[in-house]
Amino acid sequence: MPPLDYHHQDTWPNGFGQQQTPIDLRDATAADPSTLTIEEPWLVDQEIDDHVTIRLTGHGRTQIDQTQWHFIQAHLHVPAEHQTTHQCAAEWHFVHQSAIGALCVVAVLLPLGDGAPVMDSALDHFVTRSAQPVALQLDSLLPPKGTVYRYLGSLTTPPLTEGVTWYVIDQTAVTISPHQRQRFQQLFPDNHRQLQARNDRPVLRGPFLQGSK
Repeated sequence: MPPLDYHHQDTWPNGFGQQQTPIDLRDATAADPSTLTIEEPWLVDQEIDDHVTIRLTGHGRTQIDQTQWHFIQAHLHVPAEHQTTHQCAAEWHFVHQSAIGALCVVAVLLPLGDGAPVMDSALDHFVTRSAQPVALQLDSLLPPKGTVYRYLGSLTTPPLTEGVTWYVIDQTAVTISPHQRQRFQQLFPDNHRQLQARNDRPVLRGPFLQGSK
């Protein structure tokens, strides 16, 4: 599969179009707090060059409010894809699936700061055009608190599947270092999708707290 051309995103195949991601989140409706609890650790056993980003696949279990989801993979976008009141340096996507196949993405917006050690490990183990066995735990990449934006959208790379539940966490506790960002961009210079039309979708904004098991 050839790399996606992020300079010509209008050529990407898209048979959907009305509920696409990412979007500008700044106009949101106040909502109740949302709690996310990692009930089984987010454990990664394989690291893959998927030509778009570093994909970390594994397993885990997460409860978001009253719904249970299974963690299946994580990956990074630089710069961040969603827009809030400030532009963030990067954005983690923690992709989850329900028992009946529905998709949910927990996104964590990353400002510049100290680098998370697990990010160094992922970069150190990465091999271009390859899949490597690894043993990583990603729980430290979920912040203890922040602001969460909830809405219905899509995947941000083809096939751009819609019907994805998004929990986008704006926070300051988890950061990426300038050196980590530079190392990532040497592999993937720009892998963020352009903002998409909101099309009157409701966006809920509320306090975020990480729950305990």
